[in-house]
Amino acid sequence: TIPGISELFGPLEYALRHSFLPAIVGREVSDVERKLFTLPVRLGGLGISNPVEGSDFEFQASVRITENLRQLIIDQQLSLDGYQADSVAEVTRDCLKDKEVRMMRKISEIGSDSSDERLKRSISLAQEKGAGSWLTVLPIGSLGWVLNKEEFRDALRLRYG
Repeated sequence: TIPGISELFGPLEYALRHSFLPAIVGREVSDVERKLFTLPVRLGGLGISNPVEGSDFEFQASVRITENLRQLIIDQQLSLDGYQADSVAEVTRDCLKDKEVRMMRKISEIGSDSSDERLKRSISLAQEKGAGSWLTVLPIGSLGWVLNKEEFRDALRLRYG
């Protein structure tokens, strides 16, 4: 990862926003929907992150998590005896908590940005336990766990209204 790279992800986010998402949803995507789709499936989103928004946070998390290992490399240690797995696990948990806080803040922003009560209700239902299972299951044809393009779009319409 590279510090300050977020602006370089602009073309990728543009392609996601104006080509990829409209292709899977079947229509243009609003600003509120784009924010919503960045959320994890369990929080009512699609898990399609915005690389411009997330890259700086992910870089800082990476730096924090790998600090101990980086120092061992700089010190040219020949063994991992100085590796502090418990400390790394604690930092990783802290980073995950920070990310969760960011996601909850984003949910609040989406609620305040949208005046569409139907969308708010759809988001609430999409956050119910198990409501997004169909989005994370492996598509196994022999078990009937495959959706064609139209079925997928219909399922998204049911999910988000």
